[in-house]
Amino acid sequence: MKRLFLAIFLLGMLIPALFVARAQRGGGVNPPDAVFWSAQRIRELAETMKPRVDPITHNAAMALIPSVNMIYREGDSGSEIHEKLADIIFVHEGEGAIVVGGKMIGGKQDRPDEIRGTSIEGGTRYSIAKGDSIYIPANMAHQFFVETGKHFVISIVKVPPQS
Repeated sequence: MKRLFLAIFLLGMLIPALFVARAQRGGGVNPPDAVFWSAQRIRELAETMKPRVDPITHNAAMALIPSVNMIYREGDSGSEIHEKLADIIFVHEGEGAIVVGGKMIGGKQDRPDEIRGTSIEGGTRYSIAKGDSIYIPANMAHQFFVETGKHFVISIVKVPPQS
């Protein structure tokens, strides 16, 4: 019985990690059927992510489907630019801020179509809290901020540009 529980637990940890890896590489196919995440399910997922927050990046992530990631963040991020995909961000809980636009400082290609930097010079700062949403076009710098002792949970939908 313990082995079965361990196997189920490990699969439960491995499968979301594989989806995150595929989504980050731009792979994976969204499911053909509708997927529903209740507010309660989002809270449950956030609770599983909280203990996995990386002390260096200040976040934990999982793919809900290949084009949608959920992030639990409890500290500032570096700056980033997604060269080919726009982001639509939905805030599920907590509060923080996001700076959008401006000039990325220290930008380096991190992976195909993604640039990571240390900060942003200029840009527009938006306070974010539960219920808020924001659209960030492809190729626009953005950076997240969270005050000490606070956190937020967001989902990010990756959107290809219209042709």
